[in-house]
Amino acid sequence: MSRCIALTAAIILGLAGCGDDEAAVEPSPTLTQPSAPTSSGVHGEDAEAGMAALAAYQNYVRAYVAASNKGDYNAKLDKFVANPALLTVRQDLLIKFQQGLVTKGQPASAPAVSKVDTSRRPFTAEVEDCFDTSTWDVVSKKTGKSVRTTRQATRYVVIAKAELFDDGQWRVREVNAQRERPC
Repeated sequence: MSRCIALTAAIILGLAGCGDDEAAVEPSPTLTQPSAPTSSGVHGEDAEAGMAALAAYQNYVRAYVAASNKGDYNAKLDKFVANPALLTVRQDLLIKFQQGLVTKGQPASAPAVSKVDTSRRPFTAEVEDCFDTSTWDVVSKKTGKSVRTTRQATRYVVIAKAELFDDGQWRVREVNAQRERPC
């Protein structure tokens, strides 16, 4: 099952070029149901929180991929991601920009909510994704040639932790690309 998350320095991305002409990434109008079954106790507030966290994650991935493909290290990602993940993502985009790299194509993603905690504030959720970069490559902006490391995993597990902020928005706070865990 293909899934996508490209949000940490550990995730292979490439970016080059920046500017104010970036297309705004709008939140997804449809929410995907969290994959946690209702029989496991996920219902009511937990299910609603899981759906909102999943939507934040999906919007984050969409915004990150758009920024990466454009080479925009100044992309407005803070609507969907917060520190410490935001700092990591911005550093990753800037490094790739400095190296003259961009991404090409689209990764695949089918994330699922694995944990939800609404027992205390702030509410939190964990999303597990099988990020598939086999159709999303890091290339040299100058030559257009792939700079992918040989034998680097192209399908691996990513664990993202999201949190409900005081402004009512869910944002991804942590992203852990586990390249040693194929999926």
